[in-house]
Amino acid sequence: MPSRTLLSVFVVTLLLAPVASALAVPATATASAPTPAAPAAHGAPAENATVGYFDGYWYDSNVTVNQDDGLNASETHAYVRRTMARVEHVRQRNFGTAVPVDVISRAAYQANQSSGGSDTAYSRWNQQVWEAALIIGSDTNLSAATQSYYSNNVLGYYSPSSDAIKIVVPDGKNAHIEYATLAHELQHALQDQQYDLTKAKYGGETQDAQLATSGLVEGEARYVESRYEEKCASGEWDCVAGPSSSGDGESSNDGNSESDSQSASASPPRSLQFTLYFPYASGPGYVADLAERGGWAAVDDAWERPPNTTTEVIHGTAPERTAVSVDRDAATNGWETFPEQGVNGTDTLGEASAFVGLWWQSYEYGAGAVPQRAIQGDGEYRTLRYSAAATTGWAGDAVLPYRKNAKNGFVWKTAWNTSADASAFADAYVLSLKAHDATKRNGTWVVPEADGYRGAYRVVQDGETVTVVNGPDVAAVTAIRPSLAGADSPSPTTTSSGVPGVGVLGAGLALLLASVALARRS
Repeated sequence: MPSRTLLSVFVVTLLLAPVASALAVPATATASAPTPAAPAAHGAPAENATVGYFDGYWYDSNVTVNQDDGLNASETHAYVRRTMARVEHVRQRNFGTAVPVDVISRAAYQANQSSGGSDTAYSRWNQQVWEAALIIGSDTNLSAATQSYYSNNVLGYYSPSSDAIKIVVPDGKNAHIEYATLAHELQHALQDQQYDLTKAKYGGETQDAQLATSGLVEGEARYVESRYEEKCASGEWDCVAGPSSSGDGESSNDGNSESDSQSASASPPRSLQFTLYFPYASGPGYVADLAERGGWAAVDDAWERPPNTTTEVIHGTAPERTAVSVDRDAATNGWETFPEQGVNGTDTLGEASAFVGLWWQSYEYGAGAVPQRAIQGDGEYRTLRYSAAATTGWAGDAVLPYRKNAKNGFVWKTAWNTSADASAFADAYVLSLKAHDATKRNGTWVVPEADGYRGAYRVVQDGETVTVVNGPDVAAVTAIRPSLAGADSPSPTTTSSGVPGVGVLGAGLALLLASVALARRS
């Protein structure tokens, strides 16, 4: 059976310009490292087995690093070692071995990304998965948009397969490393050394499971990074400044640097970005809540039993799951599934993706499906919130994409805690369709051909479940799911969800400092 796993690269990103070249400086290059200044007494042996000490450096050792003219090998050695000691001090875990850190050009990174090839069947199947949640329409090429986003915006990444970190630098810049980026990626390296990030339980076969486990992986890294930055900002730690050309000499990770050469059209819709951003937006709050309740021991327990639904990351508790099955043999008139993709042709979107789709329809198109400010964060470490009445009752789902020649469709069946929860979701989904001038024909909502969300949608509630059937027209919807041919879709009345949260969106985009790279292997 084909499996889907989290891409074994963990990245931190910023909206930056494509670059052509930069000097590569290996952190592990042979050089005489400067002798660190004597730190305060620690009452512990100066050995790598001591948390907060690594390879000659305590977490509070002084180092001399000037990034204005780039990093040389000895500066990089000292910078990386002290940062490793500081990550240990924050996380209270030991590194077992040194982590190689190299600086590469964006051109080299992009060339490596573009050499991966593509899977046409997978891309077509996955496009329907995201369209089912209304996160994107058929006028957005999911594969191209996602590729463009990561290709242009990755600042650095850790690869468990090579046990190494790569930092991506912009055009015309000397080799340099922002301390927040370095701390974040070193935390991924520490995770890998402690827990082995290649284990299947840290991947996930579905979109929901991937985003959930990434909520732990990226959430912890972001939480440690934030704790690190707090110590820098308070003056408790003297932290390495970025090149003075970045403005104020400090980390330029403010999320506001977007190159003029990166056109708006190259960026994916905010709905897609906010979905990919989920592990960074909700994950740190999830980890912070664990740490507050039970210290790092509670976080360690989560690594033993990682979350497998975004609901658990959003709300802190695992939902009472309902097994959702869809009939793979029900379609007629030549409509076929993609049995080789996903889990026997299906995927699970989960609460976070369901929320983003409805929120996007409300924000961008005025659907009134959920309050537009529902995405606003509710805490220091939860920068965006993925919760609204229309989606909080989620108990399970399965989306089954279909194809017939060049035509596409899907069945998305969702389960809810109560029939009232199911009604709330069904109404919100139809309100989203009506925002695209959908009209009702034979119990089916039809969006005009000129619209990016074009097609026919039959939305059917049956107690605590809601099934959405989509196809290019009403006849296709009937052929894909004949058993629902006589069912009627709801006709909710549009209600206002408040003024657009412009400030919230601006902050949200500024927080797109890092994203998890999601990919599936067939």
